[in-house]
Amino acid sequence: MILRGPHRPVGPALILACLLGLLLPACGRKGPPVPPRPAVPAAIALSAAAEGRTVLLRWARPTRNADGSPLIGLNHFVLLRAAEPLPGGPAEAASPLRLLDAVPAVRPENATVEGETYRYVDGVQEPLVFGVRYTYRIAAVTDRGISGPPIAAVVEVLPPPAPPRALRAEAGEGVVTLAWQAPPAGEAPSVSAYHVYREEPGGPGPVRVTRFPVQGTRYVDLNVQNERPYRYTVRAVAGEGPGARESEPAGPAEAVPEDRTPPAPPRGLTALREGDAIRLRWAVSPEPDLLGYRVYRRTLPDGRQVLLTAEPVPEPEYQDRPPPGPVAYTVTAVDRSRRRNESAASAEVRAAP
Repeated sequence: MILRGPHRPVGPALILACLLGLLLPACGRKGPPVPPRPAVPAAIALSAAAEGRTVLLRWARPTRNADGSPLIGLNHFVLLRAAEPLPGGPAEAASPLRLLDAVPAVRPENATVEGETYRYVDGVQEPLVFGVRYTYRIAAVTDRGISGPPIAAVVEVLPPPAPPRALRAEAGEGVVTLAWQAPPAGEAPSVSAYHVYREEPGGPGPVRVTRFPVQGTRYVDLNVQNERPYRYTVRAVAGEGPGARESEPAGPAEAVPEDRTPPAPPRGLTALREGDAIRLRWAVSPEPDLLGYRVYRRTLPDGRQVLLTAEPVPEPEYQDRPPPGPVAYTVTAVDRSRRRNESAASAEVRAAP
């Protein structure tokens, strides 16, 4: 170090003061200490979708602050709402931005949580008004009361279309065909398509089975099982995309698809006389849904055919004690369907007295 003037030794205290002067920009100026600025929660992406006279709000739980640091101490979310009538809408529905609700971050009772996604439905207690544009804002709040920037989502609540009419369901084998009538022409808003909903015993409530809206007034449901009852409803759709609205449901209409295919006729029927009785035997039917067999007898030469087994017999044999004289027999197979489908008759065999 070079000093101008009289030479003076450099002591440790002076070196320390110089270093502090380099490290502390405020060195030399005294004043109150400045506390560090608290981290602010990052903004939240909010989505809003109208469903009738309610609006579904969804957002993800934030994990970071605005500066990228981890978000610690998240306490709740603040929801705000403003209402603005659309052209021709009710003027009395106008409302400035005001507090709608506060949703706790943990175990909320006024919202549902699926994974990291929150779902809040506005309009449950007091239905929303048709013809109004609603603006929602949401912000995360920490347990220190620090709030993040509010983010807005806008949605228009519009009247739904009129429902379809005269819904009918016709069951077939492994299929249900639905048909309905369009709402009366001239009703606003106009209908662009339809969605079909189905309900099964023991299953959840009506589930939409149409991935895309149906353009016509007919729908064929092939994803069904025979002998199971189904209940259907249909809703008209107005608009397209996220802003599409659905009508109230038409129906319900019920249908039970049925097995209408009869088994193959039995083969290999034989008749063997055993004293005053006749023993009938035939090959086992390979049908997986076989219930049993029906045995018929006919007196010869041209007698009327008589059913001998009021209930189908499960085994491929039967003993009969016919009246005197020649007789003939046939056998049919019956399945387990509700219709009790019956096969064609086997080849006839005769038994002499």
